[in-house]
Amino acid sequence: MAAAPRKQSRAQRLFQRGAALAAVFTAVLLIGVENTKPMRWLETGTYDARMTWSLDPSRADKSIVILDIDNPSFEILKESFGRWPWTRMAWAGAIDYMADGHPKVIAFDFKFGGSEDPKVDQAFAESIRSGRNVLLGFSFDPAQIEDVSDVKNRKLALLARESLSDSHILGEHFPPADQSLNVPLDILAKASAGMGCLNAVYDDDGAVRRMPLGCNYGDLAFRTLDTRAVDYVRGHDASRFIRDGRYGDSTGERIPVDANGHLLVWFHGRPHGTYERVPFWKLVCSAAPDSCPNLKEPIPPSYFKDKIVLVGASASGSFELHSTPVGDAPGVFDRAAAIDNLLHGEGILIAPLWQHWILIAIMALVGWMVLTRLGVSVVGAPVMLSILGVYAVLAAAVFRVEHLWLPMVSPLSAGALAYISAGGVRYVTTGRELRATRHALERHMSPQLAQYALEHGDNLAGERRELTIFFSDIRSFTTLTESLRDHPDKLLALLNEYLTAMCEVIFKYEGVVDKFIGDGILAHWGAFTEGKNHALLAAQASLEMLDRLKQMNADWAAQGRDQLAIGIGLNTGEVTFGNVGAGQKTEFTVIGDPVNLASRLEGLNKEHHTSIIISEFTLEHLRGLVQTRELGGVKVKGKTIETQIYELQGLATSQEPVPAQTVGSRA
Repeated sequence: MAAAPRKQSRAQRLFQRGAALAAVFTAVLLIGVENTKPMRWLETGTYDARMTWSLDPSRADKSIVILDIDNPSFEILKESFGRWPWTRMAWAGAIDYMADGHPKVIAFDFKFGGSEDPKVDQAFAESIRSGRNVLLGFSFDPAQIEDVSDVKNRKLALLARESLSDSHILGEHFPPADQSLNVPLDILAKASAGMGCLNAVYDDDGAVRRMPLGCNYGDLAFRTLDTRAVDYVRGHDASRFIRDGRYGDSTGERIPVDANGHLLVWFHGRPHGTYERVPFWKLVCSAAPDSCPNLKEPIPPSYFKDKIVLVGASASGSFELHSTPVGDAPGVFDRAAAIDNLLHGEGILIAPLWQHWILIAIMALVGWMVLTRLGVSVVGAPVMLSILGVYAVLAAAVFRVEHLWLPMVSPLSAGALAYISAGGVRYVTTGRELRATRHALERHMSPQLAQYALEHGDNLAGERRELTIFFSDIRSFTTLTESLRDHPDKLLALLNEYLTAMCEVIFKYEGVVDKFIGDGILAHWGAFTEGKNHALLAAQASLEMLDRLKQMNADWAAQGRDQLAIGIGLNTGEVTFGNVGAGQKTEFTVIGDPVNLASRLEGLNKEHHTSIIISEFTLEHLRGLVQTRELGGVKVKGKTIETQIYELQGLATSQEPVPAQTVGSRA
């Protein structure tokens, strides 16, 4: 018959409710703080790690080339062009040389504001116009001196051809209208094939992870240099800049964008080695090889055929370096990656807010379930850590394969905090009850067995099972008590020393000390040693107890103290065990006829001049494992057939069986 469902205590009911409330509170808390600066900082840290893990430079577009103004270019060309900014004739020559190779587009990632010299400006404009594919940059910068009205109108008129009609759909984080316009010189702007704004977007930590697809000034909207370059390559006269949910359609491709219309860039590789770089000095020397006799491999104009050329600076003095998920990089590298994404419909898709909330709630629920089912044991904590690890791996894998940014910090925090807070609730509510139970159990068994009993001991409420019962008694204890009547302290010291030693042996063999009955010990095996031969454990413990007592008697004799002898009875049978009692007074004990028989067997040692007597029921579990001597039968109450009993002499492998007359024999 199945046991009735175990009724929960008041403390357990409080724990269940409190743990559930703790999990709900954790989920609400994490949802509330997810968008705070510290949480964003932690999340972007996991984002950067996932991006680094997902790098694959082989997927980068090979048509993108960076004409790099690097440190060697500054050093090698300082005699020819002087200090930065260089004369615009240098750029005119570079455009003319590359134009002979017919690149798709040449885009400058810096501005040409103001006039250098009318003749130089005119020559540079002619090179831009003859190239027919040169894009220039403009920006909105903090206004130190506000543009006067006619200057501002002239600049706006210059940008009019680049303005888009869909300005209302742009995000709120683009430069406001009180900033100054920094546009190319009129003659250069009119000669160019188009212009794009150069303003960047920085996260809280100063890193660039996203690029705007457009920027606005008042009621006007413009494309960025990245978007403008892709439009030019694809032959768009005027790009639509549209946000549809989480996607933008600015170049004919469906591009994932964030809530502000920014492209979260998918970097294929690190700043060096992902896109081909041509040092500017090498291009100048290739155009004028006589001035660079040490140039070994000039770059022919044909190298630039069908290339998308981005002109930018990586030199340390250019102030263009900033942090990215893949390391410190110049702005031109970010633009190259953004153009690559726009050309191929790539980018990082951000999970919507409602999915964040669901993941937080699920992980909080998981934390609560693990704690309430498995607790904080050697099982619960590793299981929880494993679940958190699995989520982290899945989030990283989804990022790498699907380019989807799932939140990592807030769901992991929800799971961990729900588990920890539920554990705290458990400590406050059921902890006292558990500690009291553990303390009570440790009076009966080893601390390790007590912990096992708490973790697996639903049977503490009561269960019937086959156990091996142990009874021991000190012979002639009454006589000993009388001899020490005037020295009760010596009697108690002797008894405590004996009981301590015997309990150590019982605990060693995973036994449970039920109680002390005067000088007697009631113990049993099998309640918490599932799968083990409880009769053998009891037999081994009984034999070792005799050995231990023999050693103790030798020590006591040398000290002139009294010695002890004991008798032991072992019986195996089905008994009821569990907590018995009410209120503050409970004890873990065994009940049943097999207990009474074990007690009777212990008393028969005096009659048979033995130390350990076992029943036929115990012997059934010890066949071939021990040495015994048959003692005959004994009448058991309620049974018509006598129970056969045996003297336990030793283990089967023992070379010296325990004799019938030992230190533990009755006189």
